[in-house]
Amino acid sequence: MRHFLFEDREYKINPRFRRKRNEQDSAQALARLVRRINNKPRSKGGGFGGGPRKVDVRQRCVVKAQYSSNGKSHKAQLENYLSREGTDQDGSRAKLYGTEIEDYRKNMVDKNFRIFLSPQSDKTDLTDLANRFVKKLELQTGYKLFWVGANHYNTAHPHAHLLINGVDQNGKEVNFPRDVVKTFMRESARDICTSQIGSRSREELDLEKEKNLTASRYTRLDDTIKNLSEGTLRVNHNNADSKDRERILTRLEHLRKLNLCTFADGGYKLSSRWEDDLRNNGRYNTFLKSRDTLQYSKPQNLIVYSGDEGRISGKVTRVFKTDEDSSDNHAVIVETLNGKAFFIPLLKKPELRDRDKTSDLKAGDLITLQTYKTQQGRLTPIMYKAGENQLIREIKKNGYTGMLAQSIITGSEQLQQRSKLIQ
Repeated sequence: MRHFLFEDREYKINPRFRRKRNEQDSAQALARLVRRINNKPRSKGGGFGGGPRKVDVRQRCVVKAQYSSNGKSHKAQLENYLSREGTDQDGSRAKLYGTEIEDYRKNMVDKNFRIFLSPQSDKTDLTDLANRFVKKLELQTGYKLFWVGANHYNTAHPHAHLLINGVDQNGKEVNFPRDVVKTFMRESARDICTSQIGSRSREELDLEKEKNLTASRYTRLDDTIKNLSEGTLRVNHNNADSKDRERILTRLEHLRKLNLCTFADGGYKLSSRWEDDLRNNGRYNTFLKSRDTLQYSKPQNLIVYSGDEGRISGKVTRVFKTDEDSSDNHAVIVETLNGKAFFIPLLKKPELRDRDKTSDLKAGDLITLQTYKTQQGRLTPIMYKAGENQLIREIKKNGYTGMLAQSIITGSEQLQQRSKLIQ
């Protein structure tokens, strides 16, 4: 399974993309904020200082799509993961539905797609959602799919897993265009959920707004904050009451608790990566928490590895699963010799290569990571075992002085001293 960061260019997303901001004096941000809060009237039904905004009252549904060209992994999903013990409502094995299982087995190819559907409401009929979702997908793409579904109830949010074969019933190779993956799937799932249980109530919409104030992902309110500030947002606590200002202040305080901004001299100073970090945490819900596990690097130095950084050398300080809803989603934290830290998402259990051998990657391993392009242009990260002497040479050559570099040098010197004493 290849993570979208390293897959076909059609799906590639650069998490480090950031709009250029004009770094002007913070007084301009204060002037705009005061003008918008106190002088500019709000349009009926509009957002903070903006025009009318139509509220989307459809039901929410999280949709994730992945693909793989690994036949062994495809078989493991079908035979083991979808119907594994403890996932049904009564704690037994989940029941499979969709294409007749024997027909699916006979036509299996290495390529496969995995789709995850998680409605916000637990009133949703997951089996009906999955069946109708696939039918709409077939109408949209023209395929007659081989697919198998299973409902899992072993997490806080019941969800459905769909496994789709890479060749359809007419012998066509299955490929989903970007607009289908990025837009159609989500919109289709939301429409089906809404047709089942109706639109969200005013109470549900208000509750969602309140939850967004303390969400650890990028929200619509963050768009407002970004538009009001080029980096520093000054809010006068003694100003006239404003519901919008109260919401902004609450949101900024939550960002401060996440170490994404600071408060001093009456202003909130947003970190340079606050938007990137929130968006990354929306994709990988363990990203922000991973900053607390860093041993040699500053928390703000942690970024998602995209492949653009090229070859990196350092130490693995954590290996973990990122998503309880998937058997393959993993992430590796690598802290490098030059003081940087990388969150490396993978959709398979990470391996360490040592000459002609491979073994499970574990915390404490010294590694060199390189990315390779396949014939299809995909970037694939590979981690090789690195010797201590190799890293020491790299440290000295480049003059690295970070904590990890110092730790490796100090550890080597202490080991040499002990060896001399023993002799």
